[in-house]
Amino acid sequence: MASLAGIRLQLWVLGAIRATEAIAWTSIFPYAYYMVQSFHQVKQDQVAFYAGSLVAVFTFCEFLSGMVWARISDRIGRKPTLMIGILCSIVAALCFGFARSIELAIAARAFGGLFNPNVFLVQTCTGELAAREQQANAFSLVTFIRSLGNLIGPVLGGLLAHPVALYPSVFSEHSVWAHYRYLLPNLAVVSMQLSTMIMAVLFLRETHPNFINRHDVGLSISQSFHGFFQSLLTGMRQFSYSPLRADRSGHGADNAIDDYELENQGSPPAATRHLNPAELCSENQGSRTCEEVKEEGAPPGRTFSSQIILQILSLSLLAFHKVSSDTTMGSFLALAPSQDQHGDSVHGPGFLLEAKGGFGFNTQKIGVIFLTEAIFRVMIQGAVVPFLITRLGALKAYRWALGIYPAMYLVTPFFPGLPSSWKLVALLPDLWSKVALSSIGYVCSAILITNTVPSKQALAKINGAAASFGCLARSVGPLLSGKLFDLGVQRGHMEIPFWLLAAVALAGAGESIFLADHPE
Repeated sequence: MASLAGIRLQLWVLGAIRATEAIAWTSIFPYAYYMVQSFHQVKQDQVAFYAGSLVAVFTFCEFLSGMVWARISDRIGRKPTLMIGILCSIVAALCFGFARSIELAIAARAFGGLFNPNVFLVQTCTGELAAREQQANAFSLVTFIRSLGNLIGPVLGGLLAHPVALYPSVFSEHSVWAHYRYLLPNLAVVSMQLSTMIMAVLFLRETHPNFINRHDVGLSISQSFHGFFQSLLTGMRQFSYSPLRADRSGHGADNAIDDYELENQGSPPAATRHLNPAELCSENQGSRTCEEVKEEGAPPGRTFSSQIILQILSLSLLAFHKVSSDTTMGSFLALAPSQDQHGDSVHGPGFLLEAKGGFGFNTQKIGVIFLTEAIFRVMIQGAVVPFLITRLGALKAYRWALGIYPAMYLVTPFFPGLPSSWKLVALLPDLWSKVALSSIGYVCSAILITNTVPSKQALAKINGAAASFGCLARSVGPLLSGKLFDLGVQRGHMEIPFWLLAAVALAGAGESIFLADHPE
């Protein structure tokens, strides 16, 4: 696999931005239902609907603003746009933590979605940083770091929400935490986002080809500190007791200093030296080839070619059934199993013909199951996923992943009919396999979109469109699958929502036949 030398720090900063966003996104899942329930103006039979709305409104607003942020990032640069996104996420988290009504809570989530360009921008920056042979490793590393955020978020929300009830010896009933029960997890999110923002200001480079030469105050500050500490360490080494080699005239030390000054007079400091894209090749900035860098200056062709449209459609179909599956599984795991008249679970040789109930797990067991998914994702994202993509190629790996999905959705609704000792044995590999497929699918999609753009100058606009339609799919999918889930419960046919997902996944697998890994 290709080395990430020269861009690893940049990828870690970009990954940290995505991780903190993932923490903010997933931290509300454990307490969203209870938060809505605490709003007195919400009726009990509307709690589930509004809890789902807190998720859907965020992604829908991302859909509305994605293309706008793409144009903004093309005008002012990637880094300033990322900073705006982090700052607005901080404001949204604070407003959400202080919300005492459903209107303010939904408004805070809508604001966070409207002013969140970081989903597609991180992907765009990664694509602009990485050479073609580095893409599998680069996109996998960023996704791996984001997976850590998915792992931390639910735990953070579950442990810090309503601290007065969880930790009465620490948090008083008359403190601010009693009035704002869900402020503490959001303050934790804000502190992480502030740390990430400082790190990005100091270390993140601009990747837009038109703004690479622009002076960056944050980078200048970090390079000044680096130079100061480096000179400090150099000075300390000069005080060590080592023999000084002098020339015959006895002025070796003076000559060495003069030589050092003369050698460095001709080159400006790194903080102030500006390189255009063509000079990036000769100066070894990163590890991208000259052809790739020069390509950025080429005039763009038709931005939304038929291949780009196919790539965006494919990603949207994947997002639709993957997020719908995630939301449906939570309800499916909690749904009581089908009972016969004697109170025994219905199972046996004919279980494949019936899918009437769920697993009946409690919230603690469901939380553990979801935690195993997150741990498994972290385990495979850093090494296994990039290895498979490098070995098979992005396009072939993508087609394999999409092709396996439909069969898995077909069999999932029948697992509750298995004997008790076999339920988890069948369920966990099923969930973990879907985690692996989605990890491969999203990384491959990012690589394919990057490789099929007509010009690097159009990358942000295309990623913005992809993120927008992906967000639309993530908004519509859970609502539609939720309605079908209710229908399946009423009719006693739990295969209804899962077979819809199988149909969508099958359409995505068929559509992948027409995808390519190069521009038209």
